[in-house]
Amino acid sequence: MDSVIVVIDVAKGVEEQTEKLVEVCRMRNIPMIVFINKLDREGKDAFDLLDEVEQKLGLKVTPLSFPIGMGYDFKGIYNIWEKNINLFSGDSRKNIEETIAFNDINSPELEKIISEQSAENLRSDLELVYEVYPKFDREAYLKGDQQPVFFGSALNNFGVRELLDCFVEIAPSPRPKASEERIVNPEEPTFTGFVFKIHANMDPNHRDRLAFVKIVSGTFERNKPYLHTRLGKKLKFSSPNAFFAEKKEVVDISYAGIL
Repeated sequence: MDSVIVVIDVAKGVEEQTEKLVEVCRMRNIPMIVFINKLDREGKDAFDLLDEVEQKLGLKVTPLSFPIGMGYDFKGIYNIWEKNINLFSGDSRKNIEETIAFNDINSPELEKIISEQSAENLRSDLELVYEVYPKFDREAYLKGDQQPVFFGSALNNFGVRELLDCFVEIAPSPRPKASEERIVNPEEPTFTGFVFKIHANMDPNHRDRLAFVKIVSGTFERNKPYLHTRLGKKLKFSSPNAFFAEKKEVVDISYAGIL
């Protein structure tokens, strides 16, 4: 793996399987970004979760976004990385309002955007963030010595764009991969990939088997035939899926470095 996004449930916190996976990443110095998920549901306090991530996973975190309220009072995300606010409205919590650039959180304009109490709480939270946690250091992140943290809800796309925008900017480029015959470089135009895990019966209602593939080079396109080197025949994939937390979607095209 070139880099990893670790997803933490706001209510459950750090789970046993997450500890095992993170330990493998730490041993290999793989860059990690932490995404604290399901902020629109009731759960643990944001600072308690940050402490738990550090203590249980042995990570050195630095928040690059922070929630404005949580659970029933969740109003959106303050993006520390880009200095803007994303507010969310509507009973379904799926309507994303326009992103608002906001460099000075002490401006009285903040009370006009969110409530007076929410503004006071956000200022207090960010003051603590700036005092307790180190500034983001990309070199430390790439060495596996520092882990940025983002908050949001993958199901409703809260804070996901902020996470992915940052990931694209800071994450390392795909690495070359050794095959049986040669080294495959990610810049090569021909599609190559390798199956690194097969998972059976992920859907309790169906008998199924999923093969997880990492794209090493080129571009993968849905419904295009590709050669299975071991079987010596071409296969076509009509419903390839990409996963993020509990959400999956069919992908039409994908690129080197993506699973």
